[in-house]
Amino acid sequence: MGVAPGLAHAQDAADEVDPKSVIVVTGSYIRGTPEDAAVPVDVYSSADLAQNGVSSPLEFIKDLPEVGSVLGDSNQFSTNAQGNQGFGSINLRNLGPTRTLVLFNGRRTLTAPGAVGGGFGDTNAIPLFALDRVEILKDGAAATYGSDAIAGVANFITKKGFEGVEIQGDYDFIKGSDNNYTASILVGQNFGDLNIMAGFGWQHRSELPSTARDYGFQPYDVNPAAWSALATPGAFIVPGVGLRPDVGCAETGGTPDGICRFSFIPFDNLIEEEDRYQGYVQADIDLTDSFRFRGEFTYAQTDLDRIGTSPGYPPLQGPGGAQLGGGFTVDPANPGAQVYANQIGLTAPIAGPIGIFLWRPFGNLGNPTDPGRGSGRQTANNRAFRLSGTLEKDFSETLRGQLSMTWATYERRRSSPGVVGSRLQDALNGLGGADCDPATGTPGVGGCQWFNPFINAGPGHPSLGLTNPFYVPGNENSPDLVEFLQIDNGVEETEDTFVVDLIFSGELGIDLGGGPVGWAAGAQYRQLDFLSRPLTVESNLDINPCVILGDQSCIGGSLDGAGSFIFLGGSRPERLAQNVKAVFAEVAVPISDTLEITAAARFEDYGGSIGSTFNPKGAVRWEPVDWLVLRGSVGTTFRGPLAAQVSNNANTALAAINAANGNFKAVDIAGNPTDLGPEKAFSYNLGAVVDFSGFTFSVDYWSFDFKDEITTTDAQAIASSVVPTAGGLANCSSPFASLITFDGGACVQGTTTGLNISRVLTQWVNGPKTKTSGLDFAASYTTDIGPGVYTIGVNASHTLKYDIGDFNLDGNLLRAGFSAVGAANLDRLPGTISPWRANAFINYNVAGLNLRYGATYIAGVRDERCDGLQFCATTNFGGTNFGRNISSYMQHDVHAAYDLPINAFDAQLQFSVENFTNEDASAARLPLGYNPFVGNTLGRVFRLGAKIGF
Repeated sequence: MGVAPGLAHAQDAADEVDPKSVIVVTGSYIRGTPEDAAVPVDVYSSADLAQNGVSSPLEFIKDLPEVGSVLGDSNQFSTNAQGNQGFGSINLRNLGPTRTLVLFNGRRTLTAPGAVGGGFGDTNAIPLFALDRVEILKDGAAATYGSDAIAGVANFITKKGFEGVEIQGDYDFIKGSDNNYTASILVGQNFGDLNIMAGFGWQHRSELPSTARDYGFQPYDVNPAAWSALATPGAFIVPGVGLRPDVGCAETGGTPDGICRFSFIPFDNLIEEEDRYQGYVQADIDLTDSFRFRGEFTYAQTDLDRIGTSPGYPPLQGPGGAQLGGGFTVDPANPGAQVYANQIGLTAPIAGPIGIFLWRPFGNLGNPTDPGRGSGRQTANNRAFRLSGTLEKDFSETLRGQLSMTWATYERRRSSPGVVGSRLQDALNGLGGADCDPATGTPGVGGCQWFNPFINAGPGHPSLGLTNPFYVPGNENSPDLVEFLQIDNGVEETEDTFVVDLIFSGELGIDLGGGPVGWAAGAQYRQLDFLSRPLTVESNLDINPCVILGDQSCIGGSLDGAGSFIFLGGSRPERLAQNVKAVFAEVAVPISDTLEITAAARFEDYGGSIGSTFNPKGAVRWEPVDWLVLRGSVGTTFRGPLAAQVSNNANTALAAINAANGNFKAVDIAGNPTDLGPEKAFSYNLGAVVDFSGFTFSVDYWSFDFKDEITTTDAQAIASSVVPTAGGLANCSSPFASLITFDGGACVQGTTTGLNISRVLTQWVNGPKTKTSGLDFAASYTTDIGPGVYTIGVNASHTLKYDIGDFNLDGNLLRAGFSAVGAANLDRLPGTISPWRANAFINYNVAGLNLRYGATYIAGVRDERCDGLQFCATTNFGGTNFGRNISSYMQHDVHAAYDLPINAFDAQLQFSVENFTNEDASAARLPLGYNPFVGNTLGRVFRLGAKIGF
């Protein structure tokens, strides 16, 4: 979109924001105005956002050059994104969303809960319609705000004293989609010394199927990442005959390759259908001339009711324990069995149970419970409330105080369809269904139903519109039976937060020549309570820890906690609490009219095994001449683990494990209640700003140096350490072999291979050292041309270094250190690091008409999995070069806004063409065919909008 701050840095934001109305700038509690800031703060006004056609926080954040990979679009194949559907994040410096503090009017906002992810401010909960401006502090601020502000701060600030009614909406036309649209209303009124502002907003995003873009669904020989060897039609072991694949592979959309390769991608989406709602009420009242109160209420809801996913996950465990195929067998009396035998050319009756080898319950035929697409459907529903109140008192002209209390609760329900193994085995024997008792029922009689695992069970591939010539009417699997076998496996999570802030600030009677010395001091108390509950009895590992539903004989054994589902894991109920206490102080000392030194320090106590920390920070601002400002800052920081990270629970994600030939396997992410400590960082920033005659230029060098980074062990590294070559033999004596569950529950030297991997256990730990540094650039020029005002600007961030040290686990090298810059980092943190991210704009405003051209650039990266041929079978990328180098992405946008000449009310019409060159997202060897953190999958978007004010 080419979003750039109307005036590139905080020193120059005074033309946009009335200094008299600004008490503090993000990054300090000392009274001041933006031009006094000694740290890099970018200010974006609501007018800036409107001129760029921004209708959601996600759109705004994704375009910031200093922001790396962010959540919000469909990226379910990234283990870092799973469990986070519906959340929005901000990821300054690519340090992770939990290291960027999100504030709302200077106070902590709603925090996304979750044991898999979460722990960061949910930007989707921000009421964009009520905003006055956004301030982005691109410098560590832990000394002021606490440990979450390692990478910086995003402060969303609402309007103040608003009167009137403002209605706005827009509609996006997107090829292959039912289009996106938003609407909002904001009302404000003064009642004497009381101002009340209230509003409501809604954003709708429509489903965009993966088949709507050429790169979204590629043949196996182009992008094998989108294909699996576990399919329907499957491969079965027939007694007395041996392994015999089912028929119909090519006819129903698969790729015959000795086995049938199945692509789940036609059932997935590039963008999920999503509805977001925000409600906001704000009350400001002057109780006296020196005593004020502000109250805020925020409501936020996000609903994703039909997230597209694979029709069914393959069995990695079942009645036979942890093994490929799960040990399932098919009774030869199954109505589909003899048809299968006839279709593969067998004439003799089947002599006994048919063994399942390479198969999944729902493949090319789709899932009967989703008749339109045949997809499996995940859900993610979020609902949150935030209530905040602040009392401000001016005790004198040089002493002020404020007391703030903020309470928030965030409720989340997420689910993924999972097949219960013992129910599936019963149904393969004709004893399936809610109304069937397997102990007394008769196969296929009454309420007892058969599950047909063969290709003759369905009419075709619903997503691709292919007809199955081997379909036998009457052999279908009923939706009722499927709903009994495949239930919602997931959790309900609730996170309650209570924060108290007590802050005093003022000026001392000391003047060294540049003005009085300013100071601030205060204390903060944060209490967090996290509750997680399994959605169903079947997914509760306290009740059903074993592979057989209702069985508890595995407790204490290797399969304790494997759960009753054939692929996904379950969870245990958990309640966690965390209390953090902090005190801080800061001082600003103007040495002269041109030189100011500031210092801050914070003591924070997490209690328990995490402990406490003391973090100082210093900054200097020097203006040697009127047109030049030099600035610098240095400080330390400390971040304790989240409550969910020190829990006893584990959550399950999915990953295409390279050692298993790229097949998706379960990755269990366990908490670490006994051995997880805090992480520490040292950061500094050096910068300069030039400002004269309408021209502004700034440059900042930033650096972060971490140790004991809080991270998870690397599932890919664990698997590759045990199985050095893809699909090859396992080294069962590896110190990491115990972290892998293999078929049969044991690793057998000389026999077990990467294809026998069933699950990989990872855990939250203190990981390697990390060092990153880079440069930020910003420039803008404003002048009068003819009757209008012309502005040109550019904003860019260049990551110079992102080095991650050796990863040692229990004294053994798990993964050698590496440089992450310029790499896609598809299977490891920190994710994709483009060396350059930039945007630029040209703006012309005349007589109520604003015209804007914007450009966004993201530098390309390489797929590092080919380095040293660790991932690629050959130098030509396993037979295809698709996505080996993920090319740079350049997007061009045009925006127009026209204020209608109507005296009775304000009215503005808006029109945009985003990505008007229809640039495709850059190809990547990932299941969806592109890297969601490089490029835009929407294609060319036409946007119409309107805003009316009374």
